[in-house]
Amino acid sequence: MRALSRVWVRLNEVVSGRGGNGEWSLERSRSTETRWSRSDERVECFRFDDGYVTTVHYEDREVTWQLTPGQVPLASALAMAKLYLEHELTPQTDPEGRPFVGLSERGPVQVFEEIPPEPVEYVYLDGVRTLEEFPEFLTVDDDFRAVFDRMVPARSSTSQ
Repeated sequence: MRALSRVWVRLNEVVSGRGGNGEWSLERSRSTETRWSRSDERVECFRFDDGYVTTVHYEDREVTWQLTPGQVPLASALAMAKLYLEHELTPQTDPEGRPFVGLSERGPVQVFEEIPPEPVEYVYLDGVRTLEEFPEFLTVDDDFRAVFDRMVPARSSTSQ
């Protein structure tokens, strides 16, 4: 069944013109989940319990990993998705479990050494609550804003 699923995904990519072009396309956007895909790779952001989780999945290797360190606010989950979509970077996690990325003059980078080879500023992604709080190196276009607006939880109108 899994093989049939991979064939169907690949056929859909070829027919839609997505196969092998390396560009991300918004495949699905709903109130509880959004999926971007390219070739045999997909990024998904979905509601999980009281927060949101973002994952990356490789169809050809049947590998999935989580970009978010557990449940995070929607804007944080989308920031981590956008970091991967635009820069192909996975956020790192500090000893307290907070996701971050290094920011150098070249743009966002992963930092694997205690003393990086170039000056970096650490940008934490778990405190992002709105699209306006996105770091400058992440693009927020109208399509992305529509994804956020579609996924943002409805506010309760009841007063306490």
